[in-house]
Parts: sequence; C-alpha cells; structure tokens
Amino acid sequence: MQPDKNPSKFSKQYYDFENHRPLTIEDGCPLDQWLDGPNDARFAFHPNGFPVFLKPAELDPSDEYRDGDPYSASEGLEKWPAFQNRRLQTTLRVLGDALSSISNNPSILDVACGEGVITAEIKKRFSNADVCGIDYSISAIEAAARQHGDIEFSVGDAYRLPYAPDSFDVAVLNNIWEHVPDPLRLLEGVKRVLKPGGYVIISTPSRYRFRNMVRVCLGLPVVFMSKLHVTEYTVGQVLEQLRFAGMDAKVFDEPLRGPAAGC
Repeated sequence: MQPDKNPSKFSKQYYDFENHRPLTIEDGCPLDQWLDGPNDARFAFHPNGFPVFLKPAELDPSDEYRDGDPYSASEGLEKWPAFQNRRLQTTLRVLGDALSSISNNPSILDVACGEGVITAEIKKRFSNADVCGIDYSISAIEAAARQHGDIEFSVGDAYRLPYAPDSFDVAVLNNIWEHVPDPLRLLEGVKRVLKPGGYVIISTPSRYRFRNMVRVCLGLPVVFMSKLHVTEYTVGQVLEQLRFAGMDAKVFDEPLRGPAAGC
C-alpha cells in the first residue's frame, strides 16, 4: 500500500455498498495478494497507488485497453475526428453551465474515463474542481494514473460505482451509454453517488445520423460507429430513458450531419 495516501480523504470518497459503510485504506490489500486468491480485503491497491475494485476474475475479460487504446484518444486531440472533438467541446461547455451554480470546490466524476484524455481536459478547464475517473480497464487506468497525477483514478464497474452516496456534483458519461446492455441500471448507480440536484452529462452517438438515415431509406441495416457498441440510440430514445428514470433532460447538441460526422 502507498504511504502517501490520505486516509481521511479515502474513507470519505470510497464506499462498500454491500456492507453499507465507508472504506478505509485498511480495507485494501496489495494487488498481487488480491490476485492470489480469496481474502478479507474489499479492494486492492495497484503498485502505482490507485484502487482496484474489480474481482480478480473480472480484470482480464474487462481489459479492452490491453493492446492499446481502441478509441484512438491517446493519439492526441489534434488527431481526433470531428465527432470526438465536438464531444469534448460540448462536454466542457455543458460542464461550465452546470458548475456555474455550484460554489466552492465542485466534484466531478468521469465514468468510463479510459486513459483519462477527456478527464485531464476537464481538470485543466476546471482546476478548482475535485476530479475523479473510473474505468473497467486496468490498462487504461495504469496509463491515466501515469500521465495525470493530479486526478484520482480507480478501476471499477460502472454498474457498481465504489463511491459514497452524495459524493459528486456532476457525473460525465462519455463513450459508455452505447456500451452497456442496461443504461438505466447504469444511471441508477450514477444517481446514487450524485449529490441532490446533481447533474449527469451524457454523450452518445445518434443511431440515425446521416449515413444511417440513408441506409434506412434504402432498406439496409444501420451501422454502428464501433464494433464495441452494444447498440446505439436516437436522441428521443435517450430522452425517454432519462425521463423514465425520473430525471429532467435537455438536449445540448444535435448529431453531426453529413460527411463531417465521420460515419
């Protein structure tokens, strides 16, 4: 375990929902011990200092960044396609609107943060905020923690977010809504860790963007942006999901049309 960890900060931030209590450093064990087999620890500390909340059997199947970044975010913002850059700029703009009503030090959670490229841009733009990132891939978080030491990263399941209730003012969901079989279950977990009146910012590719509209008119099946997507939704479907979950929803950016959409 890492001696520079702050126990008071850790116990406030991380939470054991199975036992309904805050987690402390003493609840963790080194990663090699975690991987060796069953023990009484509730999580593991990676040698680089970040906590790992996935069970040993979950780590390898969930490590989609093992062979590199499948989303090309690590290539740099200047090489991103139009969709990715528009996603980033819209996220920052909407975050600014949300945080304008929050005084002191706001707290932001980036769910499915990957290697932390967007997370780092959020921290750069809102330097007074406490920013955390979580991802299912241990290789992604290894890269994120190595490159962005001012952000607290962890490895965990977005369905089982290991944070205390009422921890965050804003949760950012970029590049995950289309990746999970049950986005409403995901949203339920996110709402649990949000403060009352907190915000959720969702970015997800529209199912009926220009190319797919043409394919539908021709009687052809739609094409997903990535083979890693479980499905893709229309704007209206996402609004229906949010309203079913009891949340007020607003569209801040319409889908890109035509060749600029990159699809």
